[in-house]
Amino acid sequence: MERADWLKQMRTKAEDLYDRISPQYWVTFGLGENETHRAYLQKFLGRVAPGGTVLSVGCGAGRYDGLLLEADHPVVGIDQSTGMLARARERLPQARYEKMGMQEMAFREAFDGVICVDALEHVSPEDYPRTLRKFQEALRPGGVLYFTMGLAEPGELEQAYRRGQAQGMPVVFGEVVDQVDAAYERVQALGQAPVPGDLADSAVYHFYPALQQAHEWIDRAGLVIEEEGAGSGYHHFVARKKQE
Repeated sequence: MERADWLKQMRTKAEDLYDRISPQYWVTFGLGENETHRAYLQKFLGRVAPGGTVLSVGCGAGRYDGLLLEADHPVVGIDQSTGMLARARERLPQARYEKMGMQEMAFREAFDGVICVDALEHVSPEDYPRTLRKFQEALRPGGVLYFTMGLAEPGELEQAYRRGQAQGMPVVFGEVVDQVDAAYERVQALGQAPVPGDLADSAVYHFYPALQQAHEWIDRAGLVIEEEGAGSGYHHFVARKKQE
């Protein structure tokens, strides 16, 4: 299979998976450790213009959007999962939510801040740098971005790469996809029964770029890192749009 077609399949499965698990979100999946996320969100909020509008990309069920609203920021959330957006609208009716994949964003200087929390790991290396550029384009001059990048051990990535190759997948290093097809079938077989968290995680595409690569992409996207660090399973970046 051509890689472009395979990536489309991976993306479709991710959308279907999140629709499937959305009724469980605030019971099972929205309760994990997030201490570092909250700390970096406060760093982000301390840099956004007072009352500035914030775009929440890959917002899911709106897990972090309430913090933005509590800080008196109007919120626009986008996600490709209809089910997750339904959960977000139920919980946070004062925010505006739209069905849109981050790869399809076309905003131009519309927001004072952008966040993308625990979602970029589902974006391929082909789309990753373009998506960062779309974040930059969505920001007004001097606007601020907070996003997270999933962390994985190099040994884990090497093993996943070899397993993917052995299965005939058109994988590149950094992708963890070797269990997606089998796990996705197991999710489908459950019908309406709850989906265990580890099974859901295995049933969706992940990509983990090297930190140096991420730095290069961030710089090329026209963003300047103001603060970064690791915690709660992710690397966290607070960056600002470069001044022209």
